[in-house]
Amino acid sequence: MAEKIKCEICNALTHSIQIHLQKAHPEMSVEEYQRRFPKAPILSEYAKKALAEYEQKQEEKEAEAASMLGKTPFHDVFKLNKRDANTLSTKRKPIPITVLDKPDTSDPANTLATEASLLIPEVNNDYIFDVVELKKVMSGVEMNIPVYIWGHKGAGKTELVEQICARTNRPLMRVQHTVNTEESQIVGQWVVRNGATEFELGPLPMAMLNGWAYLADEYDFAMPSVLATYQAVLEGKPLTIKEAPVSMRVIRPHKNFRFFATGNTNGTGDESGLYQGTTIQNSANYDRFGLVIRKAYMSEEDESKILCQNAKVSEKDAQDLVRFAASVRESFDAGKISDTISPRTLLFAAKLGIAHASFATGLELAFFNKLNAVDKKACEGYAQRIFGV
Repeated sequence: MAEKIKCEICNALTHSIQIHLQKAHPEMSVEEYQRRFPKAPILSEYAKKALAEYEQKQEEKEAEAASMLGKTPFHDVFKLNKRDANTLSTKRKPIPITVLDKPDTSDPANTLATEASLLIPEVNNDYIFDVVELKKVMSGVEMNIPVYIWGHKGAGKTELVEQICARTNRPLMRVQHTVNTEESQIVGQWVVRNGATEFELGPLPMAMLNGWAYLADEYDFAMPSVLATYQAVLEGKPLTIKEAPVSMRVIRPHKNFRFFATGNTNGTGDESGLYQGTTIQNSANYDRFGLVIRKAYMSEEDESKILCQNAKVSEKDAQDLVRFAASVRESFDAGKISDTISPRTLLFAAKLGIAHASFATGLELAFFNKLNAVDKKACEGYAQRIFGV
């Protein structure tokens, strides 16, 4: 007979205090029992094992139901805590999402499959997702709604898109935008190859034709006249390439094609002065993004984990570095200094700090030397208070 636990009220033996209370002490809730007897167990080892087995069976049933629809549970795809309510639907059920089949590269002659395979980003197991943010972006992916992600430098905008594609097996075409980006670099152009002139499709039509994801990176750095190229595509309509031969002139989107864009601003211009080169964008163009999200810096706890995992610093040192970053960001938000520190720069500082046996030196090399004299003095003061050097 499996060993039972004792009720602290009446000394009765049971496997589950909750069930026992309902029968013998209906006036007391489990919460009140735990408050009165904080060290008393609620379930016997036998009950814990039975409950775990039941939950496992339920999860297997839910996963099977999801897979029957050609979907995979959201929490499984991104390796999230399946008991976190944020990973579930409003009905507290697993969220089914689409994971594409990997390209078949068994035939060496199938160069397109090989290219698609190479375009799938690598999974970064150290990347820490903001589950709420991720769920919002994935709703856009599942509904085929164009997604625009904006926020400060180093917030992880581009890597968020990359890791979504990595885990859902989506080849990704990433195009960097600058003030010099031209329409031909996006849609294609005539080229001379082997002595003959032919039209070469650009990254956008290639992604549309083959059902790949397309990332328009640094979207707010491009000229609005060039970004107008995307307008029909953002509406889910075919792309028309005026210069292309008739057979390639109209490009219709594959059902798996997805459109992402990232930027430091939301198209209304740079109020901080940090992002020189960004321009005020055409509102009609931005209106075509059905889902817009601001990517915030990660929580202090998550940023500490990143430093521990990637820079191999101690937990205390990671917490001190994050405290320093928080001081800088608070001062920037309050308008006391003109620049802020990104998680990327903080990681560089941590690695250099380890190499030089001094986090002050790491911060100097990775961050302080980028600042003007006034900001540098202020930030050195924050470091002095935390690191004492």
